[in-house]
Amino acid sequence: MTTELIEGVEVEGPAEEGFDAILTDDAVAFVAGLQREFNPRRKKLLSRRAERQAELDSGATLDFLPATEAVRNDDWKVSPAPGDLQDRRVEITGPTDRKMVINALNSGAKGFMADFEDSNSPTWHNMTGGHLNLIDAIDGSIDFTGPDGKGYRLDEEVATMLVRPRGWHLPEKHIKIDGEPLAGALCDFGLFLFHNAKRLIDKGSGPYFYLP
Repeated sequence: MTTELIEGVEVEGPAEEGFDAILTDDAVAFVAGLQREFNPRRKKLLSRRAERQAELDSGATLDFLPATEAVRNDDWKVSPAPGDLQDRRVEITGPTDRKMVINALNSGAKGFMADFEDSNSPTWHNMTGGHLNLIDAIDGSIDFTGPDGKGYRLDEEVATMLVRPRGWHLPEKHIKIDGEPLAGALCDFGLFLFHNAKRLIDKGSGPYFYLP
């Protein structure tokens, strides 16, 4: 099924229950804006990555960029990490399916990296449904009942959530912006940020990302 939500945007994935709450006009317009702004640069970087690999294969060596020498030699430090990222002694990662999200947040680990990349099979159902699961987890309303009738809900204290979008080289083929597949990284990052930044800030946390 192909649906054009806004001009220049085609959603070719099948409609499933709840997906309309993720792929709203405003959310799709937001990720389309990211794609139009950053996709040309993304493609140049991927091309340069291939060129650099060819150079290394031909005997070139790795080194720091001369243009960053002043930054490396300067006296500076980054701002402290937010309070809920200060203790990262134990973190767990896994896909964004409903049961996994609940178990990971309840695991006792300090952090849970909700993974839209390596540990997540990138089907339309998994990727879009994963955003529904994360919204419910942030709201505290997520639950799951297994085939055996066992129920799962969040504990009072849960791990801090981080999100890992897909790498720059991976497309979201079910969404096309101006005829090109949406970059998977911009899809995952944009949808999560759009729907959850305010939710998390209001809870005293923030939208935290692990960028591969």
